[in-house]
Amino acid sequence: MATGLLGWLPDVAWRTPIPELLIAMDAKIEWAIAFHPFGGGKKEPEKQTPQEMRRALRARST
Repeated sequence: MATGLLGWLPDVAWRTPIPELLIAMDAKIEWAIAFHPFGGGKKEPEKQTPQEMRRALRARST
């Protein structure tokens, strides 16, 4: 994982604690999603008005 996807040298990968490797891996994945040239990044959820939220809650409760 460290030498392949992250591109680290083997000696650096061996000396890095596992939690730091996992954090670096998560950051690399988030960066790849955010800067993917064909979209696919995280989309903002649509904002609802309070009236729409109430209608949705009422529809779910029935």
